[in-house]
Amino acid sequence: MPKNRYAEAFKESHNIVGIASIIALSAALLTPIPLIAGLVLEAAYLLAVPDSKWYSSRLAKKYDAQIEARRQKLKEQTLPTLRPELQDRFAKLESLRRQIGERPADEEQWFREVLRKLDYLLDKFLQFASKEAQFTTYLQSLLSEVRGNSAKAKSSASSDFDLPRKNTRSSGYRRSTSDFVAQPDVINTSTLVSEIQSSYDKEMEEVRSQMKEEQDYDTQAILQKRIDILQKRHEFTGKTGKILSNLDHQLQLVEDTFGLINDEIRARSPEQLLSEIEEVVVASNTMTSALEELAPYEHLTEHSDDL
Repeated sequence: MPKNRYAEAFKESHNIVGIASIIALSAALLTPIPLIAGLVLEAAYLLAVPDSKWYSSRLAKKYDAQIEARRQKLKEQTLPTLRPELQDRFAKLESLRRQIGERPADEEQWFREVLRKLDYLLDKFLQFASKEAQFTTYLQSLLSEVRGNSAKAKSSASSDFDLPRKNTRSSGYRRSTSDFVAQPDVINTSTLVSEIQSSYDKEMEEVRSQMKEEQDYDTQAILQKRIDILQKRHEFTGKTGKILSNLDHQLQLVEDTFGLINDEIRARSPEQLLSEIEEVVVASNTMTSALEELAPYEHLTEHSDDL
C-alpha cells in the first residue's frame, strides 16, 4: 500500500479538479482571494483526510484492486503454459485464498496483512510454476537430443544383421523420447539429468580419444573446444536440474502454507501467523534470487520448443 498517504490524497482526482477550479476562478476574477481560500481548504483537507479511517480503508481497497488486476494479468499470461496438474494446484490455492478472505477478523489491519502476503505468494506460485514449465521443457528437449544422437551413432555403427539384436532391447527406451514429452512424470528430474549428463560424459570421452590420435594442431584445438562446450552443457544441465527440484519444493511449501493458515487463522495469534508467512516469503525471495542468477543463461532454455 502507498506509504505516503498525503501524496496519495493530494493526487486524488477530486482534489486535483478542485485545485484547478480555484486557480481558474482566481485567474478569471483577477483576484488572489479564491486562491488563498483554496490553499486554506487544501491545508485542512491534507490535515484531516489522509489520517482518517475512511481514507485508510479507501487506499487499502484501491491497493487490493491493483494487486488483483496484476495477478489476473499474470494468470492470463502464465496459466495456459502450465501443466494441467499445476493449473489445478493453483486453482485450489485461489479457492483457499477466497475462503480465508471471507472469514471475519477482529483485527482488520493484521488480517489484511495476512491476506496480502498470501496474495504475494499466489503471484510467486505462478512465477515459479512458469519457470518449472520452462526448465522442464528444456530438459525434455535435451533428453530428446542426446537420445537422438545416441540412436544415430548406433545406427551408423550397426550393420543389417545387427538389427534383430537391437530389437531385443526394451521397447520403452526406443520410444521414450515422444512418450516422455507427452508424460513428463514418467521419469523424475534426477534420473533425467543423470541420463543427459552421462551422455555428455560419454561424448567427451570419445572426443578425448580422438584428440589422442589426432596429429593436426588445428584439429586438436577444435576438438578441445568441443570438450569445453560439452562440459559447460553438462554443468548447466546440473544447475537446471537442481533449480527445477528446488522449484518443486518451493511450490509445495506455498501450498502447505496456505493449508496451515486456513487451518489456524482463528486459533493462533496474529504475530505467529505473520511470522510463519514471512518465513515463506523470505524463502520465495531467495528462490527468486536463485532464478535471477540463471537469467544470463535463460536464452538457452527459451528456444527449447524448437529443438
